[in-house]
This record gives sequence, structure tokens and C-alpha cells, in this order.
Amino acid sequence: MENKEQRPLFLGFSSQKGGVGKSTLAEIVSSILYYEQGINLFVMDCDLSQDSFYKLREREKSIVQESEELSKSMQEYFHHLGKKAYRIYKSAPKEAVRTARSKIDGISNEKYQLVIFDFPGHAGTTELMELSLQMDYILSPIEADIQSLVSCLAYAKTITEIGVSMSDSRIKDIILFWNKVDRRVRNIIIDEYTKLIHEYELTLLPGYVYATHRFSHELSTYGLRGVFRSTYQPPARGLRMGTGLDELVNEIIQRLKLKTKTENGND
Repeated sequence: MENKEQRPLFLGFSSQKGGVGKSTLAEIVSSILYYEQGINLFVMDCDLSQDSFYKLREREKSIVQESEELSKSMQEYFHHLGKKAYRIYKSAPKEAVRTARSKIDGISNEKYQLVIFDFPGHAGTTELMELSLQMDYILSPIEADIQSLVSCLAYAKTITEIGVSMSDSRIKDIILFWNKVDRRVRNIIIDEYTKLIHEYELTLLPGYVYATHRFSHELSTYGLRGVFRSTYQPPARGLRMGTGLDELVNEIIQRLKLKTKTENGND
């Protein structure tokens, strides 16, 4: 029997449409939560068609191993941090929750607050629904494209309705947020669909995550100081200014009631 008081929360990053920035945001948010906020977590990469989360870690590992300077810098960074990089596991969607539970049970010296699931980008409807209902929360980025919005809102409504009706469902909420917003223009689609989302009584976070080329900056091309998308460290605070990322992370911490390192007395 699962101990509900001690079990970590399951947080899925999911979207019905590819290309909305789901995996990139999962990678960046995981690193901010773990390295900066002190929230102990591990990641399940369930997108076997791409393995973008897992492959990012493998690319970074290879780059660090090949560079003596980077290797030394990373050793100093983790020594100062006082812990290792968070773990990333691959799993098929149908086995993801079972695999996560086995990792939780198998690493007895770790107390996890959170398990982050990077959902498949192109999963079948049944597969996606089954995995969704096993999450505590789902974060679902949406962007100002009508075709994408129709699909994403249908998914959110279905999960909400099924989750409420099923007594054994784990899902508490699916949380939508606007991503890839162009700050240079007033977007009528965002205004109109924000009203519609509220009419549907779905959860929509305030604020936006803004479009910027920085989100794609990796260790291989931008080095330690310029890296934004990484499984080894969070993007520097200066690089995050104006992106909406810190506001997103703060909302996640508050809504999921996560205990940060300050609250844990470890700061």
C-alpha cells in the first residue's frame, strides 16, 4: 500500500500538440527546482520517440568528459552544491509510474518531494489519458495558435472531467499556462482564449512565459556562463530576467506546496 503522506508528488509536463516547448520547459524548471530551490526530485523521460530530456543529459555528460576545463568546473560546482546531479530515467509511458515507484522504493536513503514526468509528444489518446490520470498535477503549456488550442483545451477538459468522476483517480488539477508569448504584439487570440478557459473553469496561471532564443542555448555552444537549457544547472538569474520563468516556478512551488531549501532549514 502506497503511503500517501510520504510519497513524492507526480508532476507531468504534457501537451496534446508537439512544438509548444513542453520538454524544454520541463528541463529548465526541473533544474531550477532542484539546484536552486533545493527540492529533491528525479525525472522520468516517457517520450521514447525523442528522449529529449535523457539525450540532453547524455550530450552534456559527453561534453564535460571531453573538456578538462569543463570537467574541473563541474566538479567544483557540485562540490559547492553538496549533491550530485538529479537522476533521469527512460521509460515507456505504460511503465512510467511503475518504474518511478520502483526507483523511489529502491533508493531508500533518498527522500523525494517530486517526480517530474516528461510526457510523450505524440502519444495515442488512451496511452496519454492513462498516464495523465496517474499524475497528481499536470502542467500543460499552450500557445496562441487556434488549431493547437482547440486540441489542448479538449485534452484539459477531458482530464478534468474524468478525474473528478473517478474516485480512484490521482489527478488533482491540470494547470495551463501561456508559453512562447511574443511581448512585442497584443495577441487577440490570447485575450479571447483566456476568457474561454475561465468559462470552462480550467486552471490558468497568471502571467506568460515569453518567447526568446535563449531557451535553446545548450552547454555545447554557450559554455557554463551562457547555458540556459541544461540538466546540470539552472539558467543564471540574469539570463532569466523578463522570461516569466521565475514567476512560473514560484506558482508551481505555491500550488504544489513544495518545501524549498529555506523552508527545510538547509539554506
